[in-house]
Amino acid sequence: MAIDLDFAPDAARARALNARMNRELADSLAYVSDAARGQLPFDEAGLGGVIAALRNGEPFAPGVFARYYALVNAIGAEDDSAAVALFGELARSRAVPATLQIVALDDQALGEEGALYARMMNAEAGLDIAFAAPSAQVSADFRLRLNDGLALLDRALPDLAGEIRAIVRQIVIVGSDPTKVMQFDGGSHYQLWGALFLNGSYHPDPVAVVEVLAHECAHSLLFGFCTDQALIENDDEERFASPLRPDPRPMDGIYHATYVSARMHWAMTRLAADPLLAPEARERALAAARADLVNFDAGYSVVAEHGRLTGLGQGLMASALAYVDAARR
Repeated sequence: MAIDLDFAPDAARARALNARMNRELADSLAYVSDAARGQLPFDEAGLGGVIAALRNGEPFAPGVFARYYALVNAIGAEDDSAAVALFGELARSRAVPATLQIVALDDQALGEEGALYARMMNAEAGLDIAFAAPSAQVSADFRLRLNDGLALLDRALPDLAGEIRAIVRQIVIVGSDPTKVMQFDGGSHYQLWGALFLNGSYHPDPVAVVEVLAHECAHSLLFGFCTDQALIENDDEERFASPLRPDPRPMDGIYHATYVSARMHWAMTRLAADPLLAPEARERALAAARADLVNFDAGYSVVAEHGRLTGLGQGLMASALAYVDAARR
């Protein structure tokens, strides 16, 4: 299925990407279960029901994706007990409502998923950031700001709001240790499709919330494009200066940061044009857009000089560059 690479947010395309991700997971689960049949015990009927529901487009929590990757790793490591346990958890998975859920990392509603998310995100960061649950007060205060930001997004940027709601199943409020040098303000993980993680101690107003949602959903969008082809061909061991991080990053990270900076600029400039936005909020949006443009330029120079892009990577970055060039006029 051909999916266009246009830069502007598109809710219909996001729904198609989400459906494709679910189908890819279903196909992968079917392949793994076929290979394990007769080698490991698992609930074939239960897992078959999950596979059928995924193919039918029913929404599942991000933990289903995480458990699939953990299952593949367990089988590869010949850890039969872990693989059997993960097969069981996957077979017991059930579809969730197709609405956006906002939870704290330690919310009872999240259950055991919270510990799974924390393990994966701490490992993904590769830094000592102590990704953890927020305090009750931080969580409560941030829910108010997040709801205000989502309302602003729905009113002023409906195309982006539609894209976010098509991809994101959960926004998970997290905390981190303030004594650490490196701080986590937001993130996502390709093995946790449908989840966004936001630090409740950051993003102090609705404009900042809109920007971070545009930021993190753009990462997820790129993950969704990459089911059949990567963005770059650079080795993971290569490191380059990053526009958004003080530490050297692999080219895939630089590419993401560059594309995402353009998406943030799109969101902030369009938000600033909203006639109902208060003057001080408009100034914050315009200042953020200026910073986003600087970050795009810094990232693009690294990608253009050192990136070995695939056809997909070239197409998506060309669309981002065309947007930025038009925005300068």
